[in-house]
Amino acid sequence: MRNILLATMITLLSGCGWQLRDAQVVPQSIGILHIATQLADRDFVSELTRALDVYGVEVVTSAAAADYSVVIVDFRQNRFVGTLNASGRVAEYQLNEDVDFLIANATGTPLTNLFTASVERHYEIEERDLLSSENEERLIKQEMRQEIVRQILNRLKVLPSQSGTAEGSEASQQETAEATQLEVAEAIQLEAAEALEPIEN
Repeated sequence: MRNILLATMITLLSGCGWQLRDAQVVPQSIGILHIATQLADRDFVSELTRALDVYGVEVVTSAAAADYSVVIVDFRQNRFVGTLNASGRVAEYQLNEDVDFLIANATGTPLTNLFTASVERHYEIEERDLLSSENEERLIKQEMRQEIVRQILNRLKVLPSQSGTAEGSEASQQETAEATQLEVAEAIQLEAAEALEPIEN
């Protein structure tokens, strides 16, 4: 019975996902976005793109055509042993997911500091029903991914206006811009280079 409930919950999350969230989490004034990353695993980028689409935010493949770029610098997933049972076997696992990101303008200049979106969850192992434990882990990972994306979306809510900020804010962001400009440019340039590579038959 538990397997059926977990499978149903996973199907519902996959099917409706971000429609369960508040559609006003990202203001319409955000404009057009680009997602830049050097990560080999594109699943997270696809999830973020899908979430933005649900909220009516247009995502383009070219940084030059966007108002802002969400630059995914690093993505980490880890599973640790939480507790052991009396027999010395794993009774609980701890899951961690972390994403380092920043937001840049159309020219690649960072507008924010480097932020880390983080989620931690725990789940127990059912020794007599390992399939149920596997389904539960899958469900938890989906929820964690959604929470990570939601943290990034929340950061977009407080994005500085393109028209300019107060002098104090500009001065406080200067160090970040200088420190991360190269990394942002490399991510965007790498995407451009990959797009220009000839397709081999």
